[in-house]
Order: sequence, then structure tokens, then C-alpha cells
Amino acid sequence: MLSQEFLRQTVLFNELTEDELLEVVMIGCVKNYNADTVIFKEGDPGDTIYLVVSGSVRISKMHNGTEEALAVLESRSFFGEMALFDRQDRSAYAIAHVQTSLFAITMQDLVALFDRNQAIAYKFLWAFCRTLTDRLRTTNEKFQVIMSLANSGF
Repeated sequence: MLSQEFLRQTVLFNELTEDELLEVVMIGCVKNYNADTVIFKEGDPGDTIYLVVSGSVRISKMHNGTEEALAVLESRSFFGEMALFDRQDRSAYAIAHVQTSLFAITMQDLVALFDRNQAIAYKFLWAFCRTLTDRLRTTNEKFQVIMSLANSGF
């Protein structure tokens, strides 16, 4: 079983009380993956959110049978959360980069928890919005660099 202390050290759950953390621990489970094991594929149903407990996960797209890694997520990172909001299929592959342990929470269980305890939902959503804003800023900065290079003739 995952510890409440681990959850407290993650962005999504660091504002929760001890009792709220326990509620989250109770709805998830730890899953282990060997290196290069596919966790989910592009097009799979988006039914679970994951937290990296140990190891790392590549988020990748496949182009003509070749993997293009978009990001490598380390311990305490999360992924698979987009499906919570848009209810669409997975938009990329998630692959264990090395031997990896993940804390998995099904969307059904997470939404049920939010319905039972709106304080958890509120704290989760604010944490998620802060993370989304950080990711958007980083993407904008990368895009600006690419555009600068393109405009300078590279």
C-alpha cells in the first residue's frame, strides 16, 4: 500500500489533510512495470490517472513505427489526467522507461471521491490548474525559441 506521506509530496495532493490523503490512498493501487512495458497506448480508453512512485515513464508518440519521446516523467509526477476532463481516448503512449512502480486511480473512483468529498475535489482541481499553467508556460517558452530559430533562418 502507498503511504500518505508519498501523496503529500506530490503536486496534486500536497494540500490535503491526513484524513483526505487516507481517502485517496484507499481508492488507488500500486502497479509495477518492467522497463519498456507499455502502460497504455494512444487510442486506449482514458480510465486511469497515474502517479510515478519510483522509476520513470516515457510519454511518446509513434510515427511510422518509430517512437518519439515527448517527455520522461520521474518520481512524484503524474500522467493520464487529461481523460478526467475531456473523456477522450489516450493521446499518446506511456511506457515504463526503467523498472517502475505507479500509483493508479481509476477515473470512476476519483470522480466518486470528488462527489463524496468536495474539499478534496477543490484542492485537487486547484493543484491541477497550477500544474497546467506551468506546463503551458513551458510550452510557450519552447515555442518561442522554435519560432525565433525559424525566423532567423535555421
